Amino acid sequence: MNLLISGPPASGKSRAALEIFKSQRDRLLIVPTATMVEHVRHTFARSGALSGFPVRPREICTLATCLEEWSTEAVAPAALLDLLIEQTLKRLRPERFTAVAGFPGFRRALAELFEQAPAAALPQDLAELQKEVERQLKARGLGLRHARLRSAAERATLTSNVIFDGFFTLSEAETELVLTLGERTAVTITLPDWSGSQAVRHILRSAEFEEQRLSSTLRSARRTGFSAATIEREVEEIARRILDYAARGRSFREMGIVLRSRDPYAGVLETTLARFRIPARFYFHRPLGSHPALMFLAGVLRAMLAGWDQATLLSAVRMPISGWGATAAGDQMDFAWRDRLPAAGLPLPAGLEPLAELDDWRRERLESQEWATRLKTLRALLPPPAVPEDCDPDRIRALQSTSAALAAFDEILDGAAAALDGSGRCPLAVFWKQVETALTLEPLRVQDLRRNVVHVMDAYEARQWELPIVFVCSLIERLSPQYHREDPILGEAERSRAGLDTAADRQREERFLFELATSRASEETILSYPRFDDQGEDTLPSFFLEGSFAPIEARPMVPRAQPRMESGPGDRRHVEYSPKTLSPTGIESFLQCPFQFFASKTLRLRRRPAAPRDRLDLLLQGSILHRALAELTRAPLLGAAILDEIFEEECARLRVPEGYRTEAIRLELMRHFRGFLDDTQFGLRNWHTRVEEKFSYALNPLVNITGRIDRMDVGPANQALVIDYKYSAGNKIRERVEDTGGGHLVQGGLYLAAATRTFGLDPVAMLFCGLKKDVTWDGWHISIPGLELLGTSSTREFINTLIADAESAAVRVHEAITSGDIAVHPRDPLKCRWCDFCDICRVESAVLVKKAHDTL
Repeated sequence: MNLLISGPPASGKSRAALEIFKSQRDRLLIVPTATMVEHVRHTFARSGALSGFPVRPREICTLATCLEEWSTEAVAPAALLDLLIEQTLKRLRPERFTAVAGFPGFRRALAELFEQAPAAALPQDLAELQKEVERQLKARGLGLRHARLRSAAERATLTSNVIFDGFFTLSEAETELVLTLGERTAVTITLPDWSGSQAVRHILRSAEFEEQRLSSTLRSARRTGFSAATIEREVEEIARRILDYAARGRSFREMGIVLRSRDPYAGVLETTLARFRIPARFYFHRPLGSHPALMFLAGVLRAMLAGWDQATLLSAVRMPISGWGATAAGDQMDFAWRDRLPAAGLPLPAGLEPLAELDDWRRERLESQEWATRLKTLRALLPPPAVPEDCDPDRIRALQSTSAALAAFDEILDGAAAALDGSGRCPLAVFWKQVETALTLEPLRVQDLRRNVVHVMDAYEARQWELPIVFVCSLIERLSPQYHREDPILGEAERSRAGLDTAADRQREERFLFELATSRASEETILSYPRFDDQGEDTLPSFFLEGSFAPIEARPMVPRAQPRMESGPGDRRHVEYSPKTLSPTGIESFLQCPFQFFASKTLRLRRRPAAPRDRLDLLLQGSILHRALAELTRAPLLGAAILDEIFEEECARLRVPEGYRTEAIRLELMRHFRGFLDDTQFGLRNWHTRVEEKFSYALNPLVNITGRIDRMDVGPANQALVIDYKYSAGNKIRERVEDTGGGHLVQGGLYLAAATRTFGLDPVAMLFCGLKKDVTWDGWHISIPGLELLGTSSTREFINTLIADAESAAVRVHEAITSGDIAVHPRDPLKCRWCDFCDICRVESAVLVKKAHDTL
């Protein structure tokens, strides 16, 4: 008797199917994925150990494993199928796909379509492509999935009872296989009760499958929820709750996290759980080429094939797995190397001589198998692993992962050699293209035998899981549910006629996946979502949720530090810093955030040099304008030509590449520079101009104030008008004036003080000149003819107050620095996004913190 077991999620379909499996002696359980095979085997192993119920591993397998045994044709490797489609497109040249034929994504979409649908169900141009690809596959003893499914039914070595469990629905070819098996043996199949399986269930009932409908759910877990400010805070709250459950005696293996899909949460979860020392297993497949060892080897080869492009080579060498990355020597090489970019060719920096020995490979032509043999020697470029006796478990898993990746790399090389067999001698570039395709398409599989881990999976993987505690996160629109577009290759009507799912079918599946994910817990389901995205914009909670959730506290959580041994007399972890000189910029850095000053001045951390195309940033643009304005004072007859000369000098010195962006910035700077030349707002007669004036004076016996004034105009009576140029728009100049008046900035006051203390002048004005867009003047001055329209007319008492307040702030800053104040406390969180050290202080992003607190 053939049996169809149907019902909603959590109605006990799998449990009923497994009971049938346990009651039979001659049986075969077929599930969709290898991880489900592992999960079911472990479940039976644990229950069998208690009840004396043995299960042979071969009695539980995937449908793909059955096809390997039953079908006359072997599975076509993804990289080979991609190659055959590429070659067929070049030969047949279908007019409809001329514009996209060279895109890898298009070929992968065709491969997926060809695996699912026979040629008879496709339009003529696609059918011709598929027939040609199938012909070439058959010559190699390979076949597409739909063909392998049909041939498998004829040769299946059957047991008395075949059970299919864990499938959402069946394709047309899969349905034919089940029906054929049902004619020869007893078949039991479980299918969920949702619109996507309705047609298949109707076909099975028409074929006299008896339907056992389970209408009620067996689990009714308590459901709670929360919202967090950001994805990072959401994930940290999940980690905190996991640790709280563990502290109350709950095993890690009794908890799971379900995502709609891998991105964008899996990476954040992986790093956060590791930071909180929570063991976790992630049931996601990553491309084989994403493993660090293979990324390094691929980067070296790409750089070599591009004539030793040193930017590409640097990105590979600075990876920790190279032996250079994450070391002091590697950081020094990285900084020095980046300053020389762009560059190509040999020689390479000292220490990289073994890489240069590969240079002859670029000019050789070998048989594909010879290339495979030679490329297998690349693993010698990796440093030998060090395994101490007290090796950390995480380190052991990393070594196991590297070993598995290198073994899979060898298989990829053999597969590429087989795919290109018979094509004769070829250059390395041709062979490596096939290898890189395989590295992109083949998954990385690393065995993980840990038992007590938190399980992290997507909604598809969760279909056969039942755990006491389940977190379902990422519940915002466009993540859960996702929204699906019409297939660009095969329209909705054509897909429907071919028996393939349509965009409408995939959209209906989203509700089913949500119900599936939220029914995996037996005790408690915790739902969550972030309220803001990474740009600080409000997110929209998933329409699947009923109402919104209360926000949690917005402050970030930090894992408890591991205990340390007491430091000895030679330990220099505690850094004392008592500066003898301070600059106005340094003081303002401390006033903005003590940690920012600590990182830049005390630890003297350097920002990693920018990539060539990013070097012409706002800081360099401002520096170019400053130099040009200073030279203009010395040589006013040169006019705007000064800017072009200085721009070329700076770009040559910093190796800024020519291009559209560079020229666009030059033109923008020239427009602003000419705007300053044409500006008539500022005009003083009989005043002498001095530029780039350095100063230094003693604030008190403990500290000196040093700096450089952009421009200082000296009047007939030794008056000093201090001007500071800013490559900023008018609104930013206004903000600076307000912050200076409010005591948050000290540059203006200290410059005025320097005019008296260093140059012996009478400070009468402090003006800021904004050079971006329209020329803007703002600041303070006593009544001086010619300045009536600029800034604010003030008294001498106000000027003296600016000086006194700035010097008082400088004294307070010096005292705070010497007392060890390194607090992460930004005065203006909006500026954190531009701080070079925001990644190490872990301050919440500017807008996000403010919005999060506003909602509490």
